[in-house]
Amino acid sequence: MRNKLRKICVSVLLPLLFSVAVLFSFTANSHAAGGVTVNLAFREASAQTGEIVTLDVSFSSFPSITRFGPIEIGYDTSALEFLGIRIGEDLEGFKLDYDKSDDDALIRFSAINEAAEESIMQGSSGSDKKDPTTKATDRDAVFSTDAPIVVATLEFRIREQARGEVKAWLGTISGLRDSALENVVAGSGTGASVIVQAMVSSDSTLSSLSIGSVKLDPEFDPGVFEYSTTVSKNTTDVAVNCIPYNIKSKVSVEGGSDLKIGQNTVLVKVVAEDGESVSVYTINIYRSDSLIVEGISIEDRNGQLYDFTQLPETLVIPANFYQSTCMVDGKEVPCFRKDGVLSVLVYVRTGDEEADLYVYNQETDTMRRYEPGKMLLRSSLILTVAEKPDDVTVPEGFAATKITYGATEIDGYVSKDGSTKIAYLKSEDGAARFYVIDSAEKDFYPYKAPSTHRNLFLYLFIICASIALAEALIIGILFYRRRIAYRRQVKPRRV
Repeated sequence: MRNKLRKICVSVLLPLLFSVAVLFSFTANSHAAGGVTVNLAFREASAQTGEIVTLDVSFSSFPSITRFGPIEIGYDTSALEFLGIRIGEDLEGFKLDYDKSDDDALIRFSAINEAAEESIMQGSSGSDKKDPTTKATDRDAVFSTDAPIVVATLEFRIREQARGEVKAWLGTISGLRDSALENVVAGSGTGASVIVQAMVSSDSTLSSLSIGSVKLDPEFDPGVFEYSTTVSKNTTDVAVNCIPYNIKSKVSVEGGSDLKIGQNTVLVKVVAEDGESVSVYTINIYRSDSLIVEGISIEDRNGQLYDFTQLPETLVIPANFYQSTCMVDGKEVPCFRKDGVLSVLVYVRTGDEEADLYVYNQETDTMRRYEPGKMLLRSSLILTVAEKPDDVTVPEGFAATKITYGATEIDGYVSKDGSTKIAYLKSEDGAARFYVIDSAEKDFYPYKAPSTHRNLFLYLFIICASIALAEALIIGILFYRRRIAYRRQVKPRRV
């Protein structure tokens, strides 16, 4: 009897365990895509009070990560004054965000490569040939390395009262995600410390020097004392921003206002804490007699050159755009902006073509001719109505219709219940796909067809429940038959 019961239990449990294992394999959403260790290190072994020290945050490897953070950095606020943070030099395309509360000795920062994630999402949803779980090593848009890499650099100033060893340490580490849109395991490594020495400094150098967003030639270096730059005719004053390496140094600026047409000179004088060491930085500023600085051109991501030309008086600017300036190769050029939109309009020409208005996105280095009545504008994104190729199928259940977005009416498609409207649009990088158009909220986002995988959990649950129910019935029948047989057995009577 017991052996029979064991066989029945084994026959019931094994299928159930197998079903649970299959279900878990489909629903698990995180994995250890190679462990990453986060380390801290000051570039300076020692420093004096008032000086600036640099703290590098590094990963032991970078396995196709598209976002990370928040990562917490703790430090001694009585000895260090936080000045700023910047993304690692090798992390091109990542946008850094951070916050620091006044009463908290922690800096929290995060970074994301939006362009890479958008490329991955488009690749995984736009073709059945691409597996959405394909690793980023197969995707050119995602950076990967097995070597240690600096992901962020923080700058601190040594406070006057600081003495001895000053430390920085790691707090919570989270939010690492790779190109498969799955979590990456990360752990804390080493902290960092710097030895503070109290003495009079003879350092009369600058740690930074800039004129707004104008590019200096050559690029700033504390040991280079002469620079040059060019500004357009509409620039009459410049703001010189400079920070001494030692906070106790005295800095004075001569020039920079009422610039004349032609050559101008700005002098930045730095006197060290000891009062004896002096350095003078010279900036030669050439103010052009034209709104367009001669020889300026934009090169887009495809290598195409666009040359700036003078704005004609007959140029018609779209509604809600206003004239402004933007920086190209460190030089000011006229452009037209719209509040809430990152892209700008520029008047340029390419090759032998006539000059025209183009949409220019400085973050993606994309340039497209402005097409009135065919463009939808949203913060950081401009889309153009594109002609749907014959090999692209309209999603099932959608019918042709007209869609109104603000003052623009475009061709699109609507679902049977009327709740969803989509249109075939082309982004600034030339990639085209279906987008959901939300006219009420004045928003749009990539359309993603309902996936059959969404019901996978339900299907597996039904299968498991059916197996369990069938086996429960079998067990019940076996017990019932055993009970009937037991009752029918001839029992000896006592005399």
